[in-house]
Amino acid sequence: MIKEPMSKLYVEKEIEQFIFELFKKELSNHFLYHNFAHTNKVVKTAEEIAVDYKLPEKEIENLAIASWFHDTGYARDYENHEEESVKIMKEYFGKRLSEPRFKEIEELILSTKFGHEPANLNEEIIHDADYVSIGKKSFSKRAELLRCEWEKLNNKTYDDLEWAELQLEFLISKKFKTSVATHKFGEEREKNIEKQRKAIEKHKSDQYKVQLKKDSTDAKVSKEGRGIETLFRSVYGYHMNLSSMADQKANIMISINTIVVSVIITLFGSGYTFADSEDFKHMRFVFPMLLLVISSLVSVTFAILSARPNVTSKEKYQLENKGSSILFFGNFTQLKLQDFVEQIKSLKGEKNELYDSMSVDIYHLGGVLLKKYKLLTWSYNIFMVGLILCAVGFVGIIIYSY
Repeated sequence: MIKEPMSKLYVEKEIEQFIFELFKKELSNHFLYHNFAHTNKVVKTAEEIAVDYKLPEKEIENLAIASWFHDTGYARDYENHEEESVKIMKEYFGKRLSEPRFKEIEELILSTKFGHEPANLNEEIIHDADYVSIGKKSFSKRAELLRCEWEKLNNKTYDDLEWAELQLEFLISKKFKTSVATHKFGEEREKNIEKQRKAIEKHKSDQYKVQLKKDSTDAKVSKEGRGIETLFRSVYGYHMNLSSMADQKANIMISINTIVVSVIITLFGSGYTFADSEDFKHMRFVFPMLLLVISSLVSVTFAILSARPNVTSKEKYQLENKGSSILFFGNFTQLKLQDFVEQIKSLKGEKNELYDSMSVDIYHLGGVLLKKYKLLTWSYNIFMVGLILCAVGFVGIIIYSY
Protein backbone atom coordinates (compact mmCIF):
# COMPACT_ATOMS: atom_id res chain seq x y z
CA MET A 1 0.00 0.00 0.00
CA ILE A 2 1.35 3.40 -1.02
CA LYS A 3 1.21 5.82 1.88
CA GLU A 4 0.26 9.45 1.53
CA PRO A 5 3.03 12.11 1.39
CA MET A 6 3.79 13.64 4.75
CA SER A 7 3.18 17.26 5.64
CA LYS A 8 6.33 19.31 5.00
CA LEU A 9 5.90 21.36 8.17
CA TYR A 10 5.40 18.24 10.26
CA VAL A 11 8.44 16.51 8.76
CA GLU A 12 10.78 19.45 9.25
CA LYS A 13 9.83 20.00 12.89
CA GLU A 14 10.11 16.32 13.77
CA ILE A 15 13.33 15.69 11.85
CA GLU A 16 15.03 18.89 12.95
CA GLN A 17 14.57 17.99 16.62
CA PHE A 18 15.70 14.40 16.02
CA ILE A 19 18.88 15.46 14.19
CA PHE A 20 19.68 18.05 16.84
CA GLU A 21 19.37 15.49 19.65
CA LEU A 22 21.36 12.89 17.68
CA PHE A 23 24.30 15.27 17.09
CA LYS A 24 24.13 16.52 20.65
CA LYS A 25 24.36 13.03 22.17
CA GLU A 26 26.40 10.98 19.70
CA LEU A 27 28.50 13.28 17.48
CA SER A 28 32.09 13.80 18.58
CA ASN A 29 33.20 17.28 19.57
CA HIS A 30 35.91 16.99 16.90
CA PHE A 31 33.28 17.59 14.19
CA LEU A 32 33.54 21.36 14.03
CA TYR A 33 32.38 21.59 10.41
CA HIS A 34 30.10 18.61 9.78
CA ASN A 35 27.62 19.37 12.55
CA PHE A 36 24.07 20.61 13.02
CA ALA A 37 24.86 24.12 11.73
CA HIS A 38 26.19 22.73 8.44
CA THR A 39 23.24 20.35 8.09
CA ASN A 40 20.72 23.14 8.71
CA LYS A 41 22.41 25.29 6.05
CA VAL A 42 22.33 22.46 3.51
CA VAL A 43 18.60 21.88 4.14
CA LYS A 44 17.67 25.52 3.68
CA THR A 45 19.80 25.88 0.52
CA ALA A 46 18.38 22.67 -1.02
CA GLU A 47 14.81 23.84 -0.37
CA GLU A 48 15.61 27.29 -1.77
CA ILE A 49 17.03 25.91 -5.03
CA ALA A 50 14.23 23.35 -5.34
CA VAL A 51 11.59 26.06 -4.93
CA ASP A 52 13.28 28.16 -7.63
CA TYR A 53 13.01 25.17 -9.94
CA LYS A 54 9.31 24.82 -8.98
CA LEU A 55 9.71 21.14 -8.13
CA PRO A 56 6.74 19.13 -6.84
CA GLU A 57 6.13 19.17 -3.07
CA LYS A 58 7.11 15.53 -2.78
CA GLU A 59 10.50 16.05 -4.38
CA ILE A 60 11.18 19.11 -2.23
CA GLU A 61 10.37 17.00 0.85
CA ASN A 62 12.67 14.23 -0.39
CA LEU A 63 15.49 16.76 -0.82
CA ALA A 64 14.86 18.17 2.65
CA ILE A 65 14.85 14.71 4.28
CA ALA A 66 18.03 13.66 2.44
CA SER A 67 19.70 16.93 3.43
CA TRP A 68 18.78 16.48 7.09
CA PHE A 69 20.14 12.94 7.22
CA HIS A 70 23.10 13.10 4.79
CA ASP A 71 25.75 13.66 7.55
CA THR A 72 24.13 11.82 10.47
CA GLY A 73 26.37 8.83 9.77
CA TYR A 74 29.34 10.79 11.16
CA ALA A 75 27.93 10.00 14.60
CA ARG A 76 28.63 6.28 14.03
CA ASP A 77 31.17 5.74 11.24
CA TYR A 78 33.53 8.42 9.93
CA GLU A 79 34.74 6.48 6.88
CA ASN A 80 31.36 5.18 5.61
CA HIS A 81 29.08 7.84 6.98
CA GLU A 82 26.82 7.99 3.90
CA GLU A 83 25.77 4.34 4.29
CA GLU A 84 25.28 4.86 8.02
CA SER A 85 23.19 7.95 7.26
CA VAL A 86 20.86 5.81 5.12
CA LYS A 87 20.50 3.30 7.98
CA ILE A 88 19.68 6.05 10.48
CA MET A 89 17.11 7.50 8.09
CA LYS A 90 15.42 4.09 7.69
CA GLU A 91 15.47 3.52 11.46
CA TYR A 92 13.80 6.88 12.00
CA PHE A 93 10.97 6.49 9.49
CA GLY A 94 10.39 2.77 9.80
CA LYS A 95 7.26 1.93 7.77
CA ARG A 96 5.96 5.47 7.51
CA LEU A 97 7.35 5.83 3.99
CA SER A 98 6.86 3.62 0.96
CA GLU A 99 9.75 1.59 -0.43
CA PRO A 100 10.02 3.63 -3.68
CA ARG A 101 10.29 6.82 -1.66
CA PHE A 102 12.89 5.29 0.64
CA LYS A 103 14.86 4.41 -2.49
CA GLU A 104 14.67 7.97 -3.83
CA ILE A 105 15.90 9.49 -0.54
CA GLU A 106 18.62 6.83 -0.20
CA GLU A 107 19.99 7.67 -3.65
CA LEU A 108 20.04 11.37 -2.77
CA ILE A 109 22.00 10.70 0.44
CA LEU A 110 24.50 8.41 -1.30
CA SER A 111 24.99 11.00 -4.05
CA THR A 112 26.67 13.27 -1.48
CA LYS A 113 29.73 10.99 -1.51
CA PHE A 114 32.83 12.91 -2.45
CA GLY A 115 33.59 12.52 -6.16
CA HIS A 116 30.11 11.25 -7.09
CA GLU A 117 28.79 12.75 -10.31
CA PRO A 118 25.09 13.76 -10.01
CA ALA A 119 22.78 11.74 -12.25
CA ASN A 120 19.70 14.01 -12.20
CA LEU A 121 18.49 17.44 -11.15
CA ASN A 122 17.68 16.46 -7.58
CA GLU A 123 21.18 15.07 -7.05
CA GLU A 124 22.60 18.27 -8.56
CA ILE A 125 20.54 20.34 -6.12
CA ILE A 126 21.71 18.45 -3.01
CA HIS A 127 25.28 18.57 -4.36
CA ASP A 128 25.15 22.37 -4.70
CA ALA A 129 23.53 22.70 -1.28
CA ASP A 130 26.23 20.55 0.34
CA TYR A 131 29.01 22.70 -1.17
CA VAL A 132 27.26 26.06 -0.98
CA SER A 133 30.02 27.40 1.30
CA ILE A 134 32.33 27.78 -1.73
CA GLY A 135 30.01 30.55 -2.92
CA LYS A 136 29.67 32.32 0.44
CA LYS A 137 31.62 35.19 1.97
CA SER A 138 32.13 33.02 5.05
CA PHE A 139 34.11 30.42 3.05
CA SER A 140 37.45 31.14 4.77
CA LYS A 141 35.94 30.89 8.26
CA ARG A 142 34.15 27.65 7.42
CA ALA A 143 37.32 26.27 5.87
CA GLU A 144 39.22 26.91 9.11
CA LEU A 145 36.63 24.86 10.98
CA LEU A 146 37.10 22.03 8.49
CA ARG A 147 40.88 22.33 8.94
CA CYS A 148 40.55 21.92 12.71
CA GLU A 149 38.21 18.97 12.20
CA TRP A 150 40.59 17.16 9.85
CA GLU A 151 43.58 17.80 12.09
CA LYS A 152 41.74 16.29 15.05
CA LEU A 153 40.26 13.31 13.21
CA ASN A 154 43.25 12.49 10.98
CA ASN A 155 45.92 13.37 13.56
CA LYS A 156 47.66 15.57 11.02
CA THR A 157 48.73 19.22 11.05
CA TYR A 158 48.48 21.53 8.05
CA ASP A 159 50.59 24.66 7.80
CA ASP A 160 48.97 27.83 6.45
CA LEU A 161 50.43 27.54 2.94
CA GLU A 162 49.58 23.85 2.59
CA TRP A 163 45.99 24.43 3.69
CA ALA A 164 45.55 27.47 1.44
CA GLU A 165 46.73 25.44 -1.57
CA LEU A 166 44.34 22.61 -0.68
CA GLN A 167 41.44 25.05 -0.48
CA LEU A 168 42.33 26.67 -3.80
CA GLU A 169 42.44 23.26 -5.44
CA PHE A 170 39.07 22.44 -3.86
CA LEU A 171 37.49 25.70 -5.04
CA ILE A 172 38.69 25.17 -8.60
CA SER A 173 37.63 21.52 -8.75
CA LYS A 174 34.16 22.08 -7.26
CA LYS A 175 31.62 23.81 -9.51
CA PHE A 176 27.93 24.34 -8.99
CA LYS A 177 25.85 21.92 -11.04
CA THR A 178 22.57 23.85 -11.23
CA SER A 179 22.05 27.12 -13.05
CA VAL A 180 20.22 28.54 -10.01
CA ALA A 181 23.21 27.93 -7.69
CA THR A 182 25.61 29.20 -10.34
CA HIS A 183 23.59 32.38 -10.69
CA LYS A 184 23.26 32.94 -6.92
CA PHE A 185 26.67 31.82 -5.66
CA GLY A 186 28.97 31.58 -8.70
CA GLU A 187 30.25 35.15 -8.51
CA GLU A 188 31.17 34.82 -4.84
CA ARG A 189 32.94 31.51 -5.61
CA GLU A 190 35.13 33.33 -8.14
CA LYS A 191 35.92 35.98 -5.54
CA ASN A 192 36.85 33.26 -3.08
CA ILE A 193 39.21 31.76 -5.65
CA GLU A 194 40.88 35.14 -6.08
CA LYS A 195 41.11 35.63 -2.31
CA GLN A 196 42.64 32.19 -1.95
CA ARG A 197 45.26 32.94 -4.59
CA LYS A 198 46.21 36.12 -2.76
CA ALA A 199 46.33 34.22 0.53
CA ILE A 200 48.74 31.71 -1.02
CA GLU A 201 50.97 34.50 -2.30
CA LYS A 202 50.96 36.08 1.17
CA HIS A 203 51.81 32.80 2.88
CA LYS A 204 54.64 32.19 0.41
CA SER A 205 55.94 35.70 1.04
CA ASP A 206 55.75 35.18 4.80
CA GLN A 207 57.54 31.84 4.54
CA TYR A 208 60.21 33.44 2.36
CA LYS A 209 60.74 36.18 4.96
CA VAL A 210 60.89 33.61 7.76
CA GLN A 211 63.39 31.56 5.75
CA LEU A 212 65.49 34.65 5.09
CA LYS A 213 65.47 35.47 8.79
CA LYS A 214 66.35 31.87 9.64
CA ASP A 215 69.15 31.82 7.06
CA SER A 216 70.42 35.12 8.44
CA THR A 217 70.37 33.73 11.98
CA ASP A 218 72.05 30.51 10.84
CA ALA A 219 74.66 32.52 8.95
CA LYS A 220 75.28 34.65 12.03
CA VAL A 221 75.64 31.58 14.21
CA SER A 222 77.82 29.94 11.58
CA LYS A 223 79.93 33.09 11.34
CA GLU A 224 80.32 33.20 15.11
CA GLY A 225 81.25 29.50 15.08
CA ARG A 226 83.82 30.10 12.36
CA GLY A 227 85.16 33.07 14.32
CA ILE A 228 85.66 30.92 17.43
CA GLU A 229 87.27 28.15 15.38
CA THR A 230 89.58 30.70 13.73
CA LEU A 231 90.53 32.03 17.18
CA PHE A 232 91.45 28.57 18.48
CA ARG A 233 93.26 27.69 15.25
CA SER A 234 95.28 30.92 15.41
CA VAL A 235 96.16 30.47 19.08
CA TYR A 236 97.17 26.84 18.54
CA GLY A 237 99.30 27.87 15.55
CA TYR A 238 100.89 30.71 17.54
CA HIS A 239 101.78 28.34 20.39
CA MET A 240 103.20 25.77 17.99
CA ASN A 241 105.38 28.42 16.31
CA LEU A 242 106.65 29.65 19.68
CA SER A 243 107.42 26.09 20.74
CA SER A 244 109.27 25.46 17.47
CA MET A 245 111.27 28.69 17.91
CA ALA A 246 112.18 27.70 21.49
CA ASP A 247 113.42 24.32 20.30
CA GLN A 248 115.48 25.97 17.56
CA LYS A 249 117.05 28.38 20.05
CA ALA A 250 117.78 25.49 22.41
CA ASN A 251 119.45 23.58 19.56
CA ILE A 252 121.63 26.63 18.80
CA MET A 253 122.79 26.85 22.41
CA ILE A 254 123.40 23.11 22.60
CA SER A 255 125.49 23.19 19.40
CA ILE A 256 127.55 26.25 20.36
CA ASN A 257 128.26 25.17 23.92
CA THR A 258 129.02 21.60 22.85
CA ILE A 259 131.59 22.90 20.34
CA VAL A 260 133.16 25.24 22.93
CA VAL A 261 133.46 22.51 25.55
CA SER A 262 134.77 20.00 22.99
CA VAL A 263 137.47 22.41 21.71
CA ILE A 264 138.67 23.38 25.18
CA ILE A 265 138.76 19.77 26.37
CA THR A 266 140.67 18.84 23.21
CA LEU A 267 143.19 21.62 23.87
CA PHE A 268 143.61 20.53 27.46
CA GLY A 269 143.99 16.94 26.41
CA SER A 270 146.67 17.68 23.82
CA GLY A 271 148.88 19.41 26.40
CA TYR A 272 148.86 22.69 24.48
CA THR A 273 148.32 24.84 27.55
CA PHE A 274 150.78 23.06 29.89
CA ALA A 275 154.06 22.98 28.06
CA ASP A 276 156.98 21.43 30.05
CA SER A 277 159.27 24.47 29.86
CA GLU A 278 156.69 27.11 30.49
CA ASP A 279 154.39 25.66 33.14
CA PHE A 280 153.93 28.81 35.12
CA LYS A 281 153.83 31.04 32.02
CA HIS A 282 150.70 29.35 30.53
CA MET A 283 149.02 28.39 33.82
CA ARG A 284 147.43 31.82 34.02
CA PHE A 285 145.22 31.09 30.94
CA VAL A 286 143.63 28.08 32.59
CA PHE A 287 141.26 30.07 34.78
CA PRO A 288 139.44 32.02 31.99
CA MET A 289 139.05 28.85 29.94
CA LEU A 290 137.88 26.88 32.98
CA LEU A 291 135.31 29.58 33.63
CA LEU A 292 134.15 29.34 30.00
CA VAL A 293 133.89 25.54 30.21
CA ILE A 294 131.84 25.69 33.40
CA SER A 295 129.51 28.39 32.03
CA SER A 296 129.09 26.43 28.79
CA LEU A 297 128.27 23.23 30.67
CA VAL A 298 125.69 25.02 32.81
CA SER A 299 124.26 26.81 29.74
CA VAL A 300 123.95 23.63 27.69
CA THR A 301 122.27 21.91 30.65
CA PHE A 302 119.53 24.55 30.73
CA ALA A 303 119.17 24.36 26.92
CA ILE A 304 118.77 20.57 27.06
CA LEU A 305 116.18 20.88 29.84
CA SER A 306 114.29 23.37 27.66
CA ALA A 307 114.29 21.09 24.62
CA ARG A 308 113.64 17.87 26.55
CA PRO A 309 110.10 16.55 25.81
CA ASN A 310 107.63 15.98 28.65
CA VAL A 311 104.87 13.59 27.53
CA THR A 312 103.25 12.68 30.85
CA SER A 313 101.16 14.60 33.34
CA LYS A 314 102.30 15.00 36.92
CA GLU A 315 99.07 13.36 38.09
CA LYS A 316 96.96 10.54 36.71
CA TYR A 317 94.31 11.96 34.35
CA GLN A 318 90.78 11.87 35.75
CA LEU A 319 87.66 12.01 33.50
CA GLU A 320 85.84 14.34 35.87
CA ASN A 321 88.83 16.69 36.25
CA LYS A 322 87.85 19.94 34.53
CA GLY A 323 91.36 21.35 35.00
CA SER A 324 92.94 18.97 32.50
CA SER A 325 92.27 18.40 28.81
CA ILE A 326 91.69 15.06 27.15
CA LEU A 327 93.08 16.57 23.92
CA PHE A 328 96.64 16.41 25.33
CA PHE A 329 98.18 13.07 24.31
CA GLY A 330 99.98 12.78 27.64
CA ASN A 331 96.53 12.62 29.24
CA PHE A 332 94.46 10.48 26.88
CA THR A 333 97.16 7.81 26.55
CA GLN A 334 96.50 7.02 30.22
CA LEU A 335 92.92 6.03 29.34
CA LYS A 336 91.51 2.86 27.89
CA LEU A 337 90.47 3.05 24.24
CA GLN A 338 86.74 2.85 25.01
CA ASP A 339 86.94 5.63 27.61
CA PHE A 340 88.82 7.85 25.17
CA VAL A 341 86.27 7.23 22.38
CA GLU A 342 83.36 8.01 24.74
CA GLN A 343 85.04 11.23 25.86
CA ILE A 344 85.56 12.37 22.26
CA LYS A 345 81.91 11.55 21.45
CA SER A 346 80.72 13.68 24.36
CA LEU A 347 82.96 16.54 23.23
CA LYS A 348 81.54 16.36 19.71
CA GLY A 349 78.00 16.53 21.08
CA GLU A 350 78.65 19.41 23.49
CA LYS A 351 80.15 22.45 21.78
CA ASN A 352 80.76 24.35 25.01
CA GLU A 353 82.59 21.43 26.60
CA LEU A 354 84.72 21.09 23.48
CA TYR A 355 85.67 24.77 23.62
CA ASP A 356 86.40 24.47 27.35
CA SER A 357 88.66 21.48 26.75
CA MET A 358 90.52 23.34 24.00
CA SER A 359 90.90 26.36 26.29
CA VAL A 360 92.39 24.15 29.02
CA ASP A 361 94.73 22.62 26.46
CA ILE A 362 95.88 26.06 25.29
CA TYR A 363 96.42 27.14 28.91
CA HIS A 364 98.68 24.16 29.60
CA LEU A 365 100.51 24.73 26.32
CA GLY A 366 101.21 28.26 27.53
CA GLY A 367 102.59 26.83 30.78
CA VAL A 368 104.94 24.57 28.84
CA LEU A 369 106.10 27.49 26.70
CA LEU A 370 106.71 29.64 29.78
CA LYS A 371 108.91 26.93 31.29
CA LYS A 372 110.82 26.50 28.01
CA TYR A 373 111.56 30.20 27.63
CA LYS A 374 112.59 30.60 31.27
CA LEU A 375 115.14 27.81 30.87
CA LEU A 376 116.33 29.30 27.58
CA THR A 377 116.73 32.71 29.24
CA TRP A 378 118.95 31.18 31.91
CA SER A 379 120.93 29.30 29.25
CA TYR A 380 121.58 32.40 27.15
CA ASN A 381 122.38 34.59 30.16
CA ILE A 382 124.86 32.10 31.67
CA PHE A 383 126.55 31.59 28.32
CA MET A 384 126.74 35.36 27.76
CA VAL A 385 128.16 36.05 31.25
CA GLY A 386 130.67 33.20 30.98
CA LEU A 387 131.80 34.37 27.55
CA ILE A 388 132.21 37.97 28.75
CA LEU A 389 134.12 36.99 31.89
CA CYS A 390 136.39 34.69 29.85
CA ALA A 391 137.15 37.46 27.37
CA VAL A 392 137.76 40.01 30.15
CA GLY A 393 140.03 37.51 31.89
CA PHE A 394 142.12 36.96 28.76
CA VAL A 395 142.41 40.69 28.11
CA GLY A 396 143.38 41.35 31.72
CA ILE A 397 146.07 38.67 31.71
CA ILE A 398 147.51 39.91 28.42
CA ILE A 399 147.63 43.52 29.65
CA TYR A 400 149.18 42.45 32.96
CA SER A 401 151.77 40.25 31.20
CA TYR A 402 152.87 42.62 28.47
